[in-house]
Amino acid sequence: MKNGSFIISLDFEMMWGALDLWTPEDYGKSNVENVRTVVKRLVETFNKYGVHSTFASVGLLMLDGKEEAKLFTPRPIPSYLNSKLSPFDERCIDNIKKESLYFAPDVISFLNSQEGVEVASHTFGHYYCWEEGQTIKQFEADIQKSVEVSKIKGLRLNSIIFPRNQVTDNYLDVCSNYGFEVYRGISPSFSKQPKSKLESVLQRIGRLADTYVNIGGNSSIPYNSIDTTRSIINIPSSRFLRPYSRELSFLDGLKLRRIKGEMIYAANHGELYHLWWHPHNFGSNIEENFKFLEKILKCYQECHIKYGMESYTMNEFAKQIKQDEYPSRS
Repeated sequence: MKNGSFIISLDFEMMWGALDLWTPEDYGKSNVENVRTVVKRLVETFNKYGVHSTFASVGLLMLDGKEEAKLFTPRPIPSYLNSKLSPFDERCIDNIKKESLYFAPDVISFLNSQEGVEVASHTFGHYYCWEEGQTIKQFEADIQKSVEVSKIKGLRLNSIIFPRNQVTDNYLDVCSNYGFEVYRGISPSFSKQPKSKLESVLQRIGRLADTYVNIGGNSSIPYNSIDTTRSIINIPSSRFLRPYSRELSFLDGLKLRRIKGEMIYAANHGELYHLWWHPHNFGSNIEENFKFLEKILKCYQECHIKYGMESYTMNEFAKQIKQDEYPSRS
């Protein structure tokens, strides 16, 4: 792999993404309600520029509704100290009124039918590996259910993305045992697991500032930093694509320059550039978000023509780098 590589991965979760923060009446109506439109337009836009993509989907989205969700509840369920995080509380499922905000088998089927699109796992119940109270046995039950349901729905999961990027080595071993071969790790610029709420807040502030100015350094990934000897390969993210904000729109030029500069560097130096976000991030200010995205994809197209940069799904990239046996410095 002498040329640069470009990956886009999306965390597809709808209302399951933050049960402790969202309601169907607020974020559900403003963003999640438009996800079906956003996903189809994303795929159309990616096709326009020859870009492949990975949609890591919460397993519950594959189900037809809350009755099927009850049927496929993993056992044991997560015992988070913050019970609001668990989708498997019966009160949570029973209280669902608008199922289209929580279940999207139609969207999963559409994605699975598209060339250049990989449907991956975002765990079954948007599982939080760092939350107090949960156990690795409960995580395994979630992963087992994710694999079981995906097979029933005609899907083969190879890649996994962890909710809120919460990942630990022994949890990766579980994923490997269930056939997962690749995951998206945290950007090397902000890779430390926070030890306190203060440290978590400081990391978030750092990531926000780094969107516009160079704080964390260049975020492209050298191929020889990727350890291909492990049973499950870490393909780290480079950058989160922050959605349009009216309050911060005056900084959009800096945000675009930061992304384009890193992508061109990756293309010119034969490295990986891995961009990610959630489809619901584009659920409001849709036109502004897609205009910005097209500027990024035009940059990729230029990098493809000038430097031979190629676009991959996570699974495609993992297969390619393993095939090339690129020497790891890990």
